[in-house]
Amino acid sequence: MGIFKTINNLLFIPEHVCLFCKENLGDYSKYICNDCKELIEFIHREVDLDLNNINGIYYSIQYNRFIKEKIHSFKFQGKSYLYKPFGEILVETIKVKKLKEKVNAVAFVPLHRRKEGLRGYNQSKLLAQYVRDNINLPLLDKHLVKTRWTMDQNKLTKFEREENLIGAFKTMNHKDFKGKDILLIDDIITTGTTMEECGKVLLEGGAKTVTGLALTSSMKI
Repeated sequence: MGIFKTINNLLFIPEHVCLFCKENLGDYSKYICNDCKELIEFIHREVDLDLNNINGIYYSIQYNRFIKEKIHSFKFQGKSYLYKPFGEILVETIKVKKLKEKVNAVAFVPLHRRKEGLRGYNQSKLLAQYVRDNINLPLLDKHLVKTRWTMDQNKLTKFEREENLIGAFKTMNHKDFKGKDILLIDDIITTGTTMEECGKVLLEGGAKTVTGLALTSSMKI
């Protein structure tokens, strides 16, 4: 059912409405109405997690009840069309923090193929595709893969998160990203463990640097 729900969501997106609340946009900016913008705290922040394999991690918006609900809908309730407003928010962070000057390729945190099949899409890939289309950088879409099923990170302690992901990712087609500065996109960061593991294999595969970008962070800062 996942794949058919995704196709429906991607093909039949209503025009001229806020994709968060479905109210008419009028003359407001695309995808997000002013009322919903009032519920979002835009921070465009860099966070220091002291990671070995990530050059820096940035996130766009504060994690609050509204954002928590919308991300849950995006990931688990088939509302794949939310990649558009969320993608627009990421593009704004890239502009504010001048990240395009620091990178020359875009990648995303992969899902295991079975999980992606059940969900019907990878939300991080949809975000990365939107970013690619709006900042005109190549997308590495067949280069970073998840090779084994793992427990959901949000159910684990920091130590368990690290153990859970050891050896879970690998890279392919190394010539396409050798020597490149990569922008790695995910929906949410907590401890940075997922990006750290992805960064590790990308660097081992020949990437020059890896910079992380997420919509939000559930860390207490």
